[in-house]
Amino acid sequence: MKELKSPEDVKKILKSDKPVALFLYMETCPHCMVMHKPWDELEKEGGGVEFAKVESEHVPSELGISGYPHFMMIKGGTQVASADGEMSKGDLKSKLLGGVKGGRTLRRTRRGRKVAHRSSRVHVSLRKKLASARRSRR
Repeated sequence: MKELKSPEDVKKILKSDKPVALFLYMETCPHCMVMHKPWDELEKEGGGVEFAKVESEHVPSELGISGYPHFMMIKGGTQVASADGEMSKGDLKSKLLGGVKGGRTLRRTRRGRKVAHRSSRVHVSLRKKLASARRSRR
């Protein structure tokens, strides 16, 4: 695991082509101290993701982080997932590493066809409705 020691290091890793998981923490925060153990366990599982920790004084202001602990998943130079606050290892894994594998959940029908899970279809339709409502307001 890397411990990034400057804002320049963080900016460099944000532009990385391979998936990178970042743990942004504050040394004096009790919630951050609790999250070190699940983060270390998640790193041991690996999964082709590079893990890094960043102490709050080294976080670039351009990220706009307002609270700690904060977790980010960067893939191909763009943020694909984020989470904040104290949570279990399972929740952290699903929120961060779910963004690496893709956003849509597929399930199999009785006949063996792969289809999008109902919840993903609902989210897509809600996004379309919100976008059309925004366009009509203009």
